[in-house]
Amino acid sequence: MVAWARAHPGWVDGVLTGMLVFPLVPFVLFDGTARIDAAYQILIFLPLAWRRTAPVASFAAVSLFMAGQLFLNDLPLYADVALLLSMYAISAYGPTWARRAALGVGLLAALTATADWYGNALTRPGLAAMVAMLFSVVLAPWALGAYLRTRREYVSGLVDRARQLERDAAQQATIAAAAERARIAREMHDVVAHSLSVIVVQADGALYAARTRPEVAVETLQTISRTSRGSLAEMRRLLGLLRGDEERADVERAPMPTAADVGSLVEQVRGSGLDVRAELVGDPRTVDAAAGLTVYRVVQEALTNTLKHAAPGVRARVRLEVGPDHVLVRVEDDGGATPSAGPAGERSGEPLPRGGGGHGIVGIRERIALHDGTVDAGPLLGGGFRVEARIPYEKESM
Repeated sequence: MVAWARAHPGWVDGVLTGMLVFPLVPFVLFDGTARIDAAYQILIFLPLAWRRTAPVASFAAVSLFMAGQLFLNDLPLYADVALLLSMYAISAYGPTWARRAALGVGLLAALTATADWYGNALTRPGLAAMVAMLFSVVLAPWALGAYLRTRREYVSGLVDRARQLERDAAQQATIAAAAERARIAREMHDVVAHSLSVIVVQADGALYAARTRPEVAVETLQTISRTSRGSLAEMRRLLGLLRGDEERADVERAPMPTAADVGSLVEQVRGSGLDVRAELVGDPRTVDAAAGLTVYRVVQEALTNTLKHAAPGVRARVRLEVGPDHVLVRVEDDGGATPSAGPAGERSGEPLPRGGGGHGIVGIRERIALHDGTVDAGPLLGGGFRVEARIPYEKESM
């Protein structure tokens, strides 16, 4: 009922006006002596029907009819209550200038009414007391309207703020979901790209060795098997995150790699046939997990690009410098100039061009941007490619 009344103010004010007018109808119809006064009082009440939908016009009409009362009657009328209702309405729903003007009009009406009704019947102190009383009567509905207006605006502000907070929360949830999807996509790319590059290199080597040195082919196939199983485990873990079943006991678990695992990564890549050397300065165990994962993925992606794009016989170097507040990662290769020495390093086909349409370097930049770090990737003079990244980190408690 309250909601309906707020949604249909015109109907509510029409019903209120009808209730105020109804007691005057018998006088208009059946009392000849009071017919004129009753009809005029009905005119005073009628503008109240749009006191909220058109508060300025309603107050002006009531005020004009109240002024005309001075020429018709020297006594208070039942319809004088219309001024109080109009004072409330103009204060609660009218513009600022109209509210101030209405207060002046109401106080002037109090003075005029005192002079018209009691000018010859009261002493000066009595007139002053009557003026003060009528001032209070006029000021009360005006103040009540101002209070309710302020309260309504306050509640409306709270509602708007709540809606804005809901929109912000929904937007933040969308951004967080997009960021999480991007993070998982980067992990998937790194796992798949690196593992498949190693498998392709090993498969090419096994194909070559199968014709000349079968025992090497067996070892190469074992390397392919280990790489595939490890990649499959990581894929299951990442897909488990996407499905939301990370709490299931049958989901295979393994800690995410850190900066301390770069050495084993280099050994794995070296086992695939790539001539790679590593140099470590500092203690990578002091790097926090998030930055450590980024360090690992940067080295992994750079070496994967070397496997995918460099010519046979390529030599790569990995340098990891752990500073007091950042990690400097440098991975570079010479581009390859001579045939590979071993069967596992033998590759078929031409190397792919660097900086193509892949997402490796883009993924590196996205990862490092999360840590406010910097990355520089590009070809070297004389051939080869270098990826150099500076990754800030927080010290991991030992």
